[in-house]
Amino acid sequence: MTRFLWVCILLYSISAFSQEKAKIVRIDNQPLPEAILIIEEYYNLKFSYIDALIQDKTVSLSLDTHLSLKNLTKKLQEQTQLRFKITGKNYVTISSFNKRDNVSICGYILDKDQKPLKDIGVFFKTNRINITTDKNGYFENQEVPYNSVILISAPGFRQRVLNSKSFLTQECLKIYLIHDTNEEVLDEVLIQEYLAKGITQNKKVIHIDLDDVEVLPGRTEPDILQAIQLTPGVNNPFETASGLFVRGSVPNQNLVLWNGIKTYHQGHLFGMLSAFNPYVAKKVNFSKSGVSAKYGDRIAGIVDIKSENQITRRFTGGAGFNMINADIVAHIPIINDKVSLQVSGRRSYTDLLETFTYKQFSNRVFQNTKIAETVDLNDEENDFFYADYNANLIIQPSNNDKIEINTIYSKNDLDFKRSDAIESFNDDLTTENEGYNINWSHQYGDNFTTKISGYYTKYLLNYQFITSNMGVMTETESKKNSVGDSGAEFGLTYKHDYHNLSGGYQFSNNNIKYAFITTTPSYELILDEDDRFLNTHAAYTEYKFEIPKNFYISAGLRFNYYAELDKTLIEPRVFIQKYLTKDWKINTSIEYRSQATSQIRESVISDLSLENQVWTLANNDQFPLITSYQYTFGSSFRKNKWYLDIDSYYKQIDGITTLTSGFINPIDNTYHIGESRVFGIDLFLKKRFKKYKTWVSYSYINTSNTFEDINNNESFPGNWNIEHTVKWSQFYKINNFQFSLGWIWHTGKAFTNISGVDESGDIVILEFDEINSNNLPEYHRLDFSAIYDFKIGNSSDIKYRLGFSVQNLYNKKNLLNREFRTTNSLNNQFINSDIYSLGITPNISFRVFW
Repeated sequence: MTRFLWVCILLYSISAFSQEKAKIVRIDNQPLPEAILIIEEYYNLKFSYIDALIQDKTVSLSLDTHLSLKNLTKKLQEQTQLRFKITGKNYVTISSFNKRDNVSICGYILDKDQKPLKDIGVFFKTNRINITTDKNGYFENQEVPYNSVILISAPGFRQRVLNSKSFLTQECLKIYLIHDTNEEVLDEVLIQEYLAKGITQNKKVIHIDLDDVEVLPGRTEPDILQAIQLTPGVNNPFETASGLFVRGSVPNQNLVLWNGIKTYHQGHLFGMLSAFNPYVAKKVNFSKSGVSAKYGDRIAGIVDIKSENQITRRFTGGAGFNMINADIVAHIPIINDKVSLQVSGRRSYTDLLETFTYKQFSNRVFQNTKIAETVDLNDEENDFFYADYNANLIIQPSNNDKIEINTIYSKNDLDFKRSDAIESFNDDLTTENEGYNINWSHQYGDNFTTKISGYYTKYLLNYQFITSNMGVMTETESKKNSVGDSGAEFGLTYKHDYHNLSGGYQFSNNNIKYAFITTTPSYELILDEDDRFLNTHAAYTEYKFEIPKNFYISAGLRFNYYAELDKTLIEPRVFIQKYLTKDWKINTSIEYRSQATSQIRESVISDLSLENQVWTLANNDQFPLITSYQYTFGSSFRKNKWYLDIDSYYKQIDGITTLTSGFINPIDNTYHIGESRVFGIDLFLKKRFKKYKTWVSYSYINTSNTFEDINNNESFPGNWNIEHTVKWSQFYKINNFQFSLGWIWHTGKAFTNISGVDESGDIVILEFDEINSNNLPEYHRLDFSAIYDFKIGNSSDIKYRLGFSVQNLYNKKNLLNREFRTTNSLNNQFINSDIYSLGITPNISFRVFW
């Protein structure tokens, strides 16, 4: 009986196997129309298609019950290069791919010996995404536009240019790179390295990729504004991060944007550090000339900072600290492929712990103030901290729509108290900058895009100097400055082949107040105040035409109407670039720009002598609109790992005053309107080796100011004129270590000396030499940095970074500024205000990335 049972089971198994085998249908190189009939019957499907589309296609595959419909359509797509879309339970639509379709690709990058290549850059041109291979040489991207360009490049290998549609032919392509001793580079338009890896230049716009930037001299972390200062043509007389003097212009003439939000305060620790967290920012575009017509309201540099704008698929982030502050950043997916959130926070711990690094910064910042004169900086009554926070919500309801909501907030808070047996004094200084932005972009087809955005930003400066007697307030001197700036924009862009046409409308409402007030128990005295607003309407259009590696032109026009001033300005912008050979190109630009907001240097409330710049609006009386023409001509040459760039410029600035230009008039304190003429040359030379690269820049600048009724109406050097500047940097990488060394030298800035001091009477009288006829001693400094990247254990998701830096390595005592003045009182006193540089300042940082 048992034997009979086993025989039955065997016969049943043979029968079942035969039936399963019978269900396998093979299609061998058959025309697609015939294959479709077989597939329809086998899977009980219906295909929808145009006959002409499939006539010349053939397929080969095996049909069996284990082959899912999804895998079937994938195999058909690979063999036919057609799009098979499942539109219902039993329906499949066949169509051609177009640029609006996304395809999933993957690949392995190997060398000729089949060895995987790690950390190879793969750049997707259409959506400008840059990824790298893992330790197996593997990379993937789930959403790549069909028929788009994919560029693969690595030092020492020849460049590969592929098309996304070629990845449809098989599951994962194997891509082989060939060694090239000449080291061909990627198309300069996309990722041509400029200063260092992660800092590129395209058509005179400098791009900084904060995810990829290498270590820079004197920095353990990639400070955005200090990285910009390494470029030629940008000076910083006071060694601050926020003090960007771009080609003879003062910092308040720069437009600094955070995700489209105008910022009015860019520094922490009174400008010594950038207020923008570099681990939140992703891309930075910096322009000195050839500015797009979409940018208005400033006449100097453009710093356009963008945070992450792609939906994150997994929880990532980082946290770290240095000798002054700590921060944390998190990227949080909320709805898969639809909604994600980026949040961050950074705060100094200087009010809790004063490290050697902070003490060095404090010595630099508080010199010549009551804080330095009265008390040791270690006193517990000197409380200072700064903080900044960011949030970025990304919503992508469809492939053609994206919504971004951004916020930024930064604060600096100083509370300094000093007292004796009878009197007590309190300096209370707070600065805050907050902003909000919402942006919606929509793409119509392959070529047309629209954008609608709105922003609001608020800036507040509040300083109070409080004097108390036996605990009772006797006098308060206050300085207040507030800015409320809101606006909206509608823009559109049309692209077709080599042509790009864009335009839009922008509106802004700016309300600025300032007041200098003295208050006592018996009266309130307003020394000076202003409260005004300005509505600005702007329309712009810009046309770009480019033949890669041959010719490029950008021609734009901007119309500004300043409503309360009843003034209309037309601002043309033109930039042209021409390749004379494949390695040599020339470029030129012409632009006209205007500015209605500016800062004035106040000297009414000057007890603390910090944050003594207040924002104000143009009017038809004391502060005219500031306008500027700029003309540039330059050339660059690149070959055999050498790169040479020369740029000359002439800038004419009209409508400045003695206060908005940062100029202290030694003759009187009245307003004088004038103009500035700037001529300069920037030279940049770089050489790359295998693991070492070095670059040097030289800048010559000549700034000449002329003011009505000053210096017999004759010109004199600008207040911030630094005539010659040399910056020399070196970089070396070995394994997981990066080293950077940078040296800067420049001539001293101009200042006005005194020939005598008359203290015989009740009022001190100063006798001045010719205005800005003297120069400070030469300035030079050496900075060093090193970072080490590592992992612990076998984890591939968590990375660590340890950094070390030293600013002013040989502790050079540089004189940064010299001013002679008297105090603002009837019983005035003579003040010789010398400001010296930062001393030797080491810093250590540690960071973890997950």
